[in-house]
Parts: sequence; structure tokens; C-alpha cells
Amino acid sequence: MPRLRLTIAYDGRPYSGWQSQPGGKTIQDVIESTFPKILADLRFPVRLHASGRTDAGVHALGQVAHFDSPAASQLPPDAWQRALNVRLPATIRIMNCAVVEDCFHARFDATGKSYDYRLWLGPVLPPLEAGLCFHHPRPVDFTALSAACAALAGTYDFSGFAAFRGNEDGSEDNTRTLWSVQPVIRGELLVITFHGSGFLYKMVRLLTGGLLRVATGRQPLSWLTDLLHRVVPGKCAHVAPAEGLYLVAVDYPEWSFNGSPVSP
Repeated sequence: MPRLRLTIAYDGRPYSGWQSQPGGKTIQDVIESTFPKILADLRFPVRLHASGRTDAGVHALGQVAHFDSPAASQLPPDAWQRALNVRLPATIRIMNCAVVEDCFHARFDATGKSYDYRLWLGPVLPPLEAGLCFHHPRPVDFTALSAACAALAGTYDFSGFAAFRGNEDGSEDNTRTLWSVQPVIRGELLVITFHGSGFLYKMVRLLTGGLLRVATGRQPLSWLTDLLHRVVPGKCAHVAPAEGLYLVAVDYPEWSFNGSPVSP
């Protein structure tokens, strides 16, 4: 029963996010529903374990998940990739499938993630960008935006840029490290890339909202840095829409690609 790692890309528009829910309209549900079609004599459900959730409408270029290949399966990784893609809708694609160590875990072994947030700054949103990009036609001060992005890099308690689900007990560690936040303008398209050790619930969308407040002159840079350095009333309330967010890549230690973990 080899463990297989999938690299998955998807258009998040038709789905209710990654995580399985009643009703089956999530990316996880759709992929898991293909396994019985591939293995007709499947005795037990195959479960995917992902690097993390993505919300409804959020896209992915490099989501990572793993599953244990059923004992009855003799399919090599490339055959699994083909069999899954043939049965999946065009909005979900398995970009890579590889055998990994039995101890590998897509979530717990992840050491970092990269997200892109895409904004269209022009006055008219091209129709092929609808649902794939946040239309933001207001003028953006790129110098102010770059300074704000640079200020976010580092290790902080990002509670001021997190949404909460209501089941927190106060013991959660909301400290994360952002290694880099890089804005790039390509014509009328603005892409902000976030690379960090991990991200809280809606953290990238809240960070983007905060950056836009500074870049459009609605708030000074000090407002943003106050949220990083101390607890202040009036957290960042502007959540950038889901459609501009892309999970680009998940980082893993070298052993997870090439062999067993090194003993401590």
C-alpha cells in the first residue's frame, strides 16, 4: 500500500472550498468520489489528507495531498494521475503523482507555503478574468504598497490579520513567519506573493486588505505596523475577496522527496 503524493491545481469557483462537507460540493469530495470508479472492488473509502484547507472560491496551482493506495491497486503513479484526470472535471487537475515515504504527511510535514493574490487595476475587468482576479480599479501607490509589503516580513503574532471560526479556546499560537511579501505589476495586473511558514484562517486575504488600505491612502503605514506589534482595537476589517487568492506551492523538507527522514 504505497503512499502517494498528489500535486493538485483547481479553479475554486464551482466549489465550496477544499474540505469535505455534507453535499459533496468540495474539491476533496469530488476527488475522493473518483476512487471507486477507478477501483471497482474498493472495500474501504480512500481518504485524501491535504496540506491545508482553501475556502470557497479560492484557487490552487500547487495544493498537495496524500493518500494510501489501496492494497488491490497495482497502478503506478503515472497511471494514477491519468486515471484521476480522466474522471475529474476540467476544473480540477492532478499535476503530479509520486510515491513517498510511508511517514510522509501532506499537512504535518509542510514547512511553508506560497500564495499569490491577483488584482486587476484597470477600469474594466476582462471577461476571462472574472472570478479569477479581484477587480480593484482605484489608483494604487506602488511605492507605498512596496513599503507596506516590506514591513510585513518577519515573525509576528498575526492575530490582527486573522479571522476566527468561533471554536478557539485561547491557547492557539498565532505567531507566523513571513519570509517575503513581493508585489509585482504586469500591465494592469498586480500580483502580491506571500511566502511564509504558515498562514492563519483568511490571513492572506486580510493582509491584502490591509495593504490596499495603505496603498490607496486610506490608512498610514503606522496603522499596519501597529497591528503587527501590539493588540489594537479595530482589527483589519477589509477581507479581500476569495477569487483573487491562489495557493501556489507548498514547501517540504528534502527527505520527503528523496528518502527517509534523518534521525535526530
